[in-house]
Amino acid sequence: MKKGDIVQLVTVPDSGWRKEHLGRIFEVHEVYERRCLVRMLNISNQERYWFIEKVNFQPANLQIIEIEEHES
Repeated sequence: MKKGDIVQLVTVPDSGWRKEHLGRIFEVHEVYERRCLVRMLNISNQERYWFIEKVNFQPANLQIIEIEEHES
């Protein structure tokens, strides 16, 4: 995990309240020995940060969408 990575919560978070955030994605802002500072991305208030244990995150499984260009 490094600054700028896009991550999501692991499938089985270690705390019940995190289960409601399983569909959220986060951007890593700071990484420390055991914890990290992440910013929640897919919400209306994108200035929401968490300082949390790194073991609660995994790389986000984002789908890549190909855009086709059409001639006009």
